[in-house]
Amino acid sequence: MSAVFSHPPDARPEYAPRPAAIAEVGQLDRLVHRRIRRKHMLYRAGQPARAAFLVHAGLFRCTVLDAHGRERVTGFPLRGDVLGVECLHAPRYVADVMALDIADVIELPRAELLDPTRALLPHVAAAMAEARERDWTWMLALHTLDAEQRVAQFLLDHAARLESMGFSPRRIVLRMTRADIGSFLDMASESVARSMTRLDSAGLIRVSCRDVEIADEAALRRLLEPPGEGSRRTRPPPVLH
Repeated sequence: MSAVFSHPPDARPEYAPRPAAIAEVGQLDRLVHRRIRRKHMLYRAGQPARAAFLVHAGLFRCTVLDAHGRERVTGFPLRGDVLGVECLHAPRYVADVMALDIADVIELPRAELLDPTRALLPHVAAAMAEARERDWTWMLALHTLDAEQRVAQFLLDHAARLESMGFSPRRIVLRMTRADIGSFLDMASESVARSMTRLDSAGLIRVSCRDVEIADEAALRRLLEPPGEGSRRTRPPPVLH
């Protein structure tokens, strides 16, 4: 069954579809495409997990509850990422997944993933491995970087992911809120805002509401250097209030 449809001209996703590795396997046109409107849920924690989802276009926010019942952002999946892989081993989803922009996903039912003739599972596993590697990078970052470095790393990482899809690596539209970024980086939203202001004042980025331009990528990367490698000499000067 084909459920591929065209997007209305006035409602195209920000990130236009580009073939991802998994999208080149099998006959994905037989699978169901689902349109998710901005601020609508793809699925919620606790719902029956019967399928995974390949992000075909758009941007999502994943959140889970910590041990104290507080909501924490765990990531911002983009095109090529696979969501809901717990369907392979668990009866219910473990996270809330919301579209932050008009989005399109390809539904990957558990039966299709486990069908050896479709050869989808190895590619899902590869996407999972890439996501786990990214998670490890962020785990280390949260233990070793200060507030400004975390924000710099976040902007560089997001820009690199957009560049891999053919978009400008210098201009970013942050569909997520400062609070979302802070939750992901284990920071208060006010700290995210102050860090962006400092980086802007130092000429490393230019911020206009949700629009961010990376003005000096080399300086942002030097900011992430460990002490003793010149990083402290290139830190932005303090902003006096």
